[in-house]
Amino acid sequence: MKHLVSLNSLISLAVGYAMCSEAAELPSTNTFETLSLEQALEAAERLQPELAEARALIDAAAGRAQQAGAFPNPAAIARMESAPVSGRTAREAEYLAGLSQPIPLGNRLGKAREAEQLERGRRIQELEVRRRDLRKRVHSAFATALYQEQAFQTQKEIAGSVEKLVATTKARVDAGDARREELARAEMELIRAQVELRRSDAMREHAMVELQAAIGDPNSSMKTLAGSLDAIFEIPALEALSANLSTSPEIVLAGAELRARQARIDLAKAERIPDLRVELLYRRLEASKENSFDVGLSIPLPLFDRNQGRLREGRAEFAAAEARSRSMQNVLNIRLHEAHAHLTVALANSRALKTAVLPRADTVLKANEARFAAGDISLSEALPVRRDWATVKLTYLESLRDVMQAWAEVAQFVRHR
Repeated sequence: MKHLVSLNSLISLAVGYAMCSEAAELPSTNTFETLSLEQALEAAERLQPELAEARALIDAAAGRAQQAGAFPNPAAIARMESAPVSGRTAREAEYLAGLSQPIPLGNRLGKAREAEQLERGRRIQELEVRRRDLRKRVHSAFATALYQEQAFQTQKEIAGSVEKLVATTKARVDAGDARREELARAEMELIRAQVELRRSDAMREHAMVELQAAIGDPNSSMKTLAGSLDAIFEIPALEALSANLSTSPEIVLAGAELRARQARIDLAKAERIPDLRVELLYRRLEASKENSFDVGLSIPLPLFDRNQGRLREGRAEFAAAEARSRSMQNVLNIRLHEAHAHLTVALANSRALKTAVLPRADTVLKANEARFAAGDISLSEALPVRRDWATVKLTYLESLRDVMQAWAEVAQFVRHR
């Protein structure tokens, strides 16, 4: 019995240790009680694997630059020569021992190091492009999540308003001022509002998942979002934005790529000069018991391989990089004009809805509810007005989301690091 108790104790300890180990292996979660846009952008900088990959590639390029500048190692030489096939082979042979050192000519090591350093610079600019694109994605995902959150609250408000409508209709039916089919219709409207509320809740959850993915941590926990869709945006002048195109990360990256490709051409030219090889050998003449030494120089003759293929490759890649640079300038110019026009239209629509449509919709709804409560109109006349009011509210929220997403596009040409 004692042995059984001991065995059970050991099993319990083993299970407990396994559970603790499993818990230790679970991915850590980042919990945000209230997440703002700036916090989301900062978290993406830390957590997004895409940026971690880009930083690792920069480090790899630095390693290649370090290796490219290393002087080649000497080779140790040991061999037996002039050994007779028959007789005293070991005693009559000649023994050599020494070093062979290749010496790069034409500043090849410096060119190779420079090419890899410029490649590292290109990777750094590539990181900036990825960072800027990531900020845009996080900004857009945050705007969508904030919109879905406020849309959910609006749907709750609509559902609560329909509940009051059902209560008013029931009171009128009890007073004999309305027919029961009107109550049934009001209850149908309530069910419809509750269906839309559940749908909005599901879309809100999905938007939060997409925001977590944009940040780079699908296990993070976000309870609420801080911020308002109804923010004030000033439209920057198109001329000022166009002037910033030359400093955009894509253009800077294109310039870095051109410099890296030119360095590859210079390296290919330097590699046409072959390495000089110097040999210094000690020779032991075993038959005569004499010591001697050998000194030799060797250099390959560039008769067949003159590195023309590498040189042609480098020039073609440089031409391709030039074409990509010109193409990127065209793409950015079009993207800027589209983003500026989108922001202009989105702001105009949002302001029109806020100042002209929403107040009128609220006025019409209040008058409609008062007339229905007084029995001046039927439910069939009251419901369309209520639906129009709900549509206007949601349309206004959508316009605010469009403004935030349009601003995320324009901000690419405003904020450069």
